[in-house]
Amino acid sequence: MNEQDLKRAFQDVVVTSSPPPAMDPNRALDVARKARSKRRSSLVGAVVAVLVVGVGLGSAFALNPKGTGEYLVGAGQSSSSKPGEPLTEWGDRWPAGQTDRTARQGPQAARGVQLLESIKASAQSHGYETPALKFQSQGYSNGDMQWTQAQIASDKGEQPELWEYTAYVPVRKNGKVGKLTIEVSTPNPEDASEPCALARQFWGMSKATCKVRDVDGLKVGDASSQEQGRVMDWMSFKHPNGWVVNVAQSASYDGGGYPPLDGNPFLASELGKMAVDPKFVLIGG
Repeated sequence: MNEQDLKRAFQDVVVTSSPPPAMDPNRALDVARKARSKRRSSLVGAVVAVLVVGVGLGSAFALNPKGTGEYLVGAGQSSSSKPGEPLTEWGDRWPAGQTDRTARQGPQAARGVQLLESIKASAQSHGYETPALKFQSQGYSNGDMQWTQAQIASDKGEQPELWEYTAYVPVRKNGKVGKLTIEVSTPNPEDASEPCALARQFWGMSKATCKVRDVDGLKVGDASSQEQGRVMDWMSFKHPNGWVVNVAQSASYDGGGYPPLDGNPFLASELGKMAVDPKFVLIGG
């Protein structure tokens, strides 16, 4: 990626709605690179998908004409019939009602709120408070430490339509504060299926250490990294329907100004169970 490409991708990075504290430049670069990569591969993925579906439907029609016809009719129905591929109404460049990649109202924004409330409930079930704290450190403009966003990750006319939902939650116990982060994305043909390859796609953490963990018979990428000054541990899981869940934790919340927890908030087994929890597949939101 040259300087001009990065600048163009950077301009597409979403500005959150509530608004969040000053953006971490490392995070912004990760999002910019990821958005550009998705745009680059979307056309190839769409062509391959058309060829594969065309061959498959030809064979299926010969075996079961009625069933194949029903499949074709179903493909044209509302987003509920094709989870992860919302049929969004678009304006000139962005989805209707949006001025950038962020959905600030409507069903996609509601999914972001749903994700925030769901991850807070998971933290609370393990004995943590999830207070609505403000950043104390200079440079964060006293912004909210607890926030969520929904953003379109694909461009107008690209298929499949890609949405990402992210929530950040301060988790507190005995006056000490850590951080729980979750990112959920709709099915993307670019997402790896192998658990550790999937985990290394999270925020561009390509050098992360990772092992495959068994969680209730499901294979999860158990990763950690200190790249670009971050100290994070996370779990990545690709659900059977293609939705991807990344759940990350830190013993401290950068910029919060609060004393950190003595260690990671959750055991690896607890974080893994969050990654495979079907409530984070935001169908119907």
